[in-house]
Amino acid sequence: SGCGEISVGAHGNAPVHIGCEIKLYIHMAVSENDISLYGFEKYEDLDLFKMLITVSGVGSRTAAGILAEKNSLDIIKAIGGADVDFFKKIKGIGLKTAQRIIVDLKSKIGGLGELDLRDNLPLLEDDLVLSLQQLGFERKEIENVTAKLPKDLEKLEEKLEWCLLNLGR
Repeated sequence: SGCGEISVGAHGNAPVHIGCEIKLYIHMAVSENDISLYGFEKYEDLDLFKMLITVSGVGSRTAAGILAEKNSLDIIKAIGGADVDFFKKIKGIGLKTAQRIIVDLKSKIGGLGELDLRDNLPLLEDDLVLSLQQLGFERKEIENVTAKLPKDLEKLEEKLEWCLLNLGR
């Protein structure tokens, strides 16, 4: 990538049109010969990307490739379930790398609260969950209130206001 370019994985991304605004979480990867920027729509994907690049043999391009091909929830389930075949199907991942990903990350996966929330709240906007967490609400509180969220609320601000009123703060 050249100056000002950001690599963004294709998996699950909404179509982007010239002139429209998008929000990305950025990781800058610096190596001897290159400086690259990787963009993620969801903070959870950035978090998982950072974990993947800690695995020996998994660089930024490989980690971005994994996240471009598979969604983060499936990746976490594969790590938790020690599903070597899941990773071997991804371009550039062989048996040893798949095993290393599972062994190195299995103990770390339990600490990904935001990603665990996505399993329980598949239709909820990540920004809403993150906002409530940053305001100090516990995971269980967020799960309880968002389960009751009225379906007619569309804007993030409306959802956040409703949640705050119903959390009693």
